[in-house]
Formats: sequence, C-alpha cells, structure tokens
Amino acid sequence: MLNELYDVARSLEDAGISPLDWHKEYVPVRTPKLAFFVYIDQQGEITDIERVGDKAEVADLRTWESKGDLRQSFPYFNIPRLLWIEFDPEQNEDDKSVKKALKANKLTREQIVRLLERIKNDDPTKKWQENFRNKIGKCLGKGKALKGVIGEAPQEYRSIIALIDRLESTSAEDFYNKLLKALKDKMLSHPEATGKYFDGLFSWGEEGPGNDVTLFLELVDGASRFEYPVKNKSVRDWINSRLVSQIEQGSASSSALDIFGKDSVGWKLTFDDVRMKNTLGIVKLRAMASAAVCQYRYGKADTDSCRVGQESRRKMKSALEWLTDPDHKGKTWEPVARATDNKEILLAYPSVLPPNPPDMATFFGGLGETEVDHTSRFEDCAHNVTGTLRGLMAKNPTLDIRVFVLRKMDAARTRVSSQRRYSAQHLIDAAAMWQDGCRNLPRVLIKQFTREKKTEWRKPATPFPMEVVWALNTLWSRDGKSASRVKGVTTEDGISLLLEEGVFLQQVLHRALYGVTRNAVGLMLALGQAHAQEQVFTGAKNHARQAIILPSILGLLLFKLNITKEDYMKSAPYLVGRLLSFADQLHHHYCQHVRGGSIPPQLMGNALMSTALEEPEKALALYANRILPYQAWAKTVSGDAAGLAHYFLAELGKTCSEVSLSEASKRCTDADKAQMLIGYLARPEKSESDPHNKEITHE
Repeated sequence: MLNELYDVARSLEDAGISPLDWHKEYVPVRTPKLAFFVYIDQQGEITDIERVGDKAEVADLRTWESKGDLRQSFPYFNIPRLLWIEFDPEQNEDDKSVKKALKANKLTREQIVRLLERIKNDDPTKKWQENFRNKIGKCLGKGKALKGVIGEAPQEYRSIIALIDRLESTSAEDFYNKLLKALKDKMLSHPEATGKYFDGLFSWGEEGPGNDVTLFLELVDGASRFEYPVKNKSVRDWINSRLVSQIEQGSASSSALDIFGKDSVGWKLTFDDVRMKNTLGIVKLRAMASAAVCQYRYGKADTDSCRVGQESRRKMKSALEWLTDPDHKGKTWEPVARATDNKEILLAYPSVLPPNPPDMATFFGGLGETEVDHTSRFEDCAHNVTGTLRGLMAKNPTLDIRVFVLRKMDAARTRVSSQRRYSAQHLIDAAAMWQDGCRNLPRVLIKQFTREKKTEWRKPATPFPMEVVWALNTLWSRDGKSASRVKGVTTEDGISLLLEEGVFLQQVLHRALYGVTRNAVGLMLALGQAHAQEQVFTGAKNHARQAIILPSILGLLLFKLNITKEDYMKSAPYLVGRLLSFADQLHHHYCQHVRGGSIPPQLMGNALMSTALEEPEKALALYANRILPYQAWAKTVSGDAAGLAHYFLAELGKTCSEVSLSEASKRCTDADKAQMLIGYLARPEKSESDPHNKEITHE
C-alpha cells in the first residue's frame, strides 16, 4: 500500500493540494445514532441540551482521544443513558401507553413524572454503576490535559480554552447530576418533544445501558461571545495544528534517508492508523509482525525491512485521508462491499488531479453500500468522466488513471487487493466499447413497475463494472423469487472486464460467463415466463435492478468474445430460445381460451428451457411432441383468439425452419447458453401487422 499512497501524495503536491495532517489522537467522531449538544454557561452549569437532528452538523467534528483508551476523549465523548429503569411496553399496559404516546408526540407531563418516580431508592430501579461516573471524570480530565498540550490560544480560538476552564472544577458526580437535571427539565417543560430526549435519559432491559449516547460540549454563548464556537472547523484545525506541532518540536532530523529519499527520522516508530468513515474503519498503513516467518524472507523484519520516516508517513496518511474523505465519495473512492461481500473500497483518480475531480470512482463502482435499486445511468457518468479526461489530456497527453482496491482482511490488516494503471485514452476507448457491448442485443424489453405503480416495458440498462460483479455473485433460486450471495467473481475481475484485453481478459470472460449462466438462470427464466403472460415478475426486492442489467451483461460478455448479435441471432442456441419463448406464448394463449384462464405453474417452453440449456437436441425432441395439441388448436380456432394464435403458429413455423437449417449441438457451451437465454428473452421486432406488438410500450 505504501507505494500506491506515495504516488497519491505526489499527485496531490503537483496539483497544489495540501491535505491537513491530522494528529493520530485527534480523531473523527464516529457517526452517532443518538447525540446531544450540551451547552455550558460561564459558571459551568448546563443551561440547555439539544438533540442532534442533522448528522451533517457533526460530521466533520473531531475529538482528542487518550492513547491506549479509546473511551476517554474531549470535548466530545460517549456515555451510557443516565437512568436504568424497569420498562416493558410488551407486557405492561401503562408502559405500552407510554410508548404509544411517545411515538405520537403526545406524552403528558403526568406520565413523565410517573416515569421519573421509578428512580426512588426503594424501587428496583438500577442507576449508573461507579465505573460510568469514573469514565466521565476521565473525559473531563482529558480537557485539562488538552489545555496543557495546546497552550494559550489566540483570541479567535479562545472558545476551546473557555470550555475547559468552565468545566475545570466540575466533578464527575456534578456533571452527571447537572446533565440529569437538564434532561428532566427539558422533558417536563416540553412534554410534546419528550421523544427527542427519552432515549438519552432512560435505558431498560436485562443487559443494562450501553455506551451509545454521544455528547458534544459547547458554550451557550459560543457564537455571541467568541469569534468561533468550539464546533467551528477553524477551532478544530487550530487544535490539530497545535497537537501536530508538539510532534515536530520533539523530532530530530536524521542524516539517513528512507526508501522515498526523505528524512528517515522516526522510522522505528509504529505507523499511525488512518480512521475512515466507511466500511474499512481503522486502517493500518503497514502491519508489522516479526513473529510471521515470511517477514524474514530477505533477512530483515519489522521496520528494518522497509525504512519509512515520519515525513513520508505523514504524506501517505494525509493522502489516504484526502482520497477517502466523505466529500470525495464517488469522485476518488466508492464502497464496493456489496459486489463481492468483502469489506472493500475502490479508489480511482487521474495522475493529474483537477480542483474538482471527476466521478471516477462512481464510473467503476456505481452501486453504493446498500442493496437498493440504483437508477443512475452509466452512459451519463461515462460522458462526464471522459469529457473531463479529454480536457486534462489537452494539457497532459501522457495522463494516466490509477485504480486500486483496499480490502479489510481483519482488524489489523488492510491490503491492496488490486492495483492498476491505464492511460486516460485507453479508459475513454474502453468506456465506448463497454457501452457498445451492452447494446449487443436484439430487441429485449423488461416489464417493470414504475414509481407510480404503473407498468412499462423498459430497455436493458448499461451496468457499472461493480454492478456486473454484484450480479455475477448473486445466486437466484430456481423460481427466481429469492437471491443469495456467492463468491466467484472479484472486484479485480470487474475492473478487468472493463479495461483489460488479450489472454488475461479471456480467462476473466470465461469465468464470468460460467457464473452468469448458472447463477442467474432462475431469474431469467422467471422473467421470460412472466413476459409471455404480459406480466411483471417481482423477485427479491433488493435485487430488482438485476432484471434490467442481466441481458446487457450477457450481450457484453458475448461482445468481448467477438460474438456479435449479427451472428448469434442466426445461431441454433439463440433460435432454440426464441422457439421456446413462442411456445410459452402460444401455450398461455391456449390456456386463456380453452382452460378458462387457468395457467399452470410452468408454461411449456419454460419447462423445456432447463433441458435445452444442457441438451438442445433432447429439448427439441420433447418440444416436437408437446407442441402438437396447441398447434392443432391454433390451426382450427376462430373468432377473437384466432389472430394471435395464427401469429404464434406462423412464428413457430418460421423459427423451426431456421433451426432445422442450423446444427443444434448435443451439449451447450457457456456461450451457447448465453445466446439461448437472450433468445428466450427477446421480443419480436416492432411491426404494425403483428397484433402481439400493439400491447408493447416503451420506457
């Protein structure tokens, strides 16, 4: 990882970007679920408390943690809820009414008083344990230690010193009681807003309170008395500069150089951790363990094996923090854990960084961390990214793109699972080829619900590379109703499908084709049968997008194997798929008019598809026998049913004659299966003379 990050650091320097060098103990506040601003007046009293409603308000805040004890910090820290009471809304009717009133914001002052009465000494109510109070005392003491480190502050940053001074004589017991009183007063004076404070005050259950309430200490007069309140980023940055300066003052230069040609002072120290607000959490830039035998491969272990000074370390740490900053999500980094079921993030950036980087990471990732139906278009993202790259190439003809993936192996290890470099022109060409490949399809339409709960036929969407990985690592049940994760295709494979060529790409292609023609068959057959009945198939809700991208993935993989639609639409596998699709439609039409609308669980062609995907000749033999009653009906029917019946009969005859001119193999290759599945999903080309097409509308 060190080489990759040093390259990032040099790119940032060349672009004139100077990321802040954060002190290792001055860390981001973890995104709180339950948090309060606690306002302190000049006498050290808590005059007000407010629930944090918008997490963005505290997203950039940092707190100073004790080395070796992550639970001690200042000016922000976590505490348990203040009171542990007996509360059972499942069994107790009074508690049930309290819970109902809380949810409706209709809790009365009398109900609040009765809840608070439960903390009398003769009740079974449990209060904080002594170690919780001790923890508050240590956090308040951390403030005094912080003042000793940062020293006197200039006037504009005096708010942090004032906060420390106001709390200097406050004991843990005093702070607990003041906080308890503030929460009680808030609830009693504003019963209608009790829901905001209830969870901060009360805990219940057998296990006791957890350490899950975050307090943000602030001055009640911070904005009026001081130039910047404590939570202002200017105060934050000044505190960090003072902490970092203490390290620099204690460092001595060295005559030796490290592996990057920089001063090697501090090379024997442990690397600082990087704290990320994403799936990776705490990342160690280099994990060193002399107990591992492999460390001695070249006769040296730990720091002796790779001398890296503090100057180089700070640059690399700052570079990774800049790349993975939440504001740069989609631009320089993107979570891809959903694609491979690993804790991974993808990082991508041009070697020459513009002031506002393009959405390079989204270009590769495009699916985020949660399993929702993403509607962003690859075409739009590719247009924006390639347009920016062309602009950069006008001044930098040798511009290249760096892509690497960080995977969290365990609590101590994070490694680079993939690292690539490509010319910007290669990426531009690859983006165009990717879109051409995804359009390597006949007329395929997928019927889906709109947000207004209406239905429409949609064209297949172009997937992002990591969406392809996600789809290939999804195993669908035989009926297409449920989906589970499997591991077979990696993040590196997704990057290769987009950007690689030649022999290496062929290996990835065959592995991908093998995966999709086994894992996704259940969904595609379910879609085909639903479409024969002009219905919407609804499978696993969180995987709805796969229905719209899987046809494109099949077309893309065939395109990368130099199998284009102009050729495969004449092949036997494709025609067998078309034949069985028409058989489904005729069977469904027959059931509507002969069986009174009673449709069997599987239509005829759908039932034969599983056999056809393995043994096409056998499937055709079975088809020849099973189609006879429906064929005979279609030849003789009259009235309203005749139009579509004759149309399906004509299409079956035409397709049969085309199949007879081709050589249907005894066994299917993975490429044959892909062509057959596309054929099964394909819709007839639009023609005003075909009654079947009059029902089709476009997205």
